[in-house]
Amino acid sequence: MTENTQPGATPTGITLQYEGPVATIVLDLASSKNTFRASDVERLSSLLDEALHEGARCLVVRGKGACFSAGWDLSSVNPESENPQAMITDVIAPFCRLLRELPVPTISAVAGPALGFGLGLALSCDLCLADEDALLGSPFRNIGMVPDTGAHFFFLNRLGYPLAAELIYTGRLLSGREAAQVGLINRAVPSGTAASEAASLAAHIASGPTQAFRLSKQILLQGGDFDAVVGHEGRQLVKVFATEDLKEGIHAFQQRRKPIFKGR
Repeated sequence: MTENTQPGATPTGITLQYEGPVATIVLDLASSKNTFRASDVERLSSLLDEALHEGARCLVVRGKGACFSAGWDLSSVNPESENPQAMITDVIAPFCRLLRELPVPTISAVAGPALGFGLGLALSCDLCLADEDALLGSPFRNIGMVPDTGAHFFFLNRLGYPLAAELIYTGRLLSGREAAQVGLINRAVPSGTAASEAASLAAHIASGPTQAFRLSKQILLQGGDFDAVVGHEGRQLVKVFATEDLKEGIHAFQQRRKPIFKGR
């Protein structure tokens, strides 16, 4: 694996690495348990742009070692002077939207804690793998705060109202195994293997028809009822028929061979 050192490697300890068409963002912040400040979120946004510019066909986000992120650096928060709405509106929401709508598949690999902002970061990726003993949640009740970074959205849409309310009211954390069982994440893997499992999955996805994935991702994000989704599919099929990978896929099928997709 090669590491980008300009501007991927920064004093914040967030690096961007490449292995073929897979880009990996590695969190290794100086703060305890990879807790974030606004400048770190801005760096993440710039690395997403850089990965696209370099032609990445799949993106992985993981922590270095056995820690994803325990959330926001609360030592930097002053309740008497903070403007939380501005922080959400100007910093956190734009980043999460950028990550969710990134035109390539994204995977988070969670080891250790994924709490608060760390949880939103993990769940804003298309797919989330976690070690069985990872801890996921938004225990903001312990500091008298409303969960943020999309926690209400993810809990409500993936878990339903009763369990969403329980997790918010109690601050209970889910292990990676529990999170997979209730459908909050894609799957749990043996402890210590989330990073390698995500890398293997990313390599497989990156070998696929990247433009078709981009168009499907747009359909998934738009959602809607059956008629709306079928309408989206028809419009996207027109676009995918103009791609090189569609032509390659059809020719490979006709010639009874494995397709070689180039992401175009």
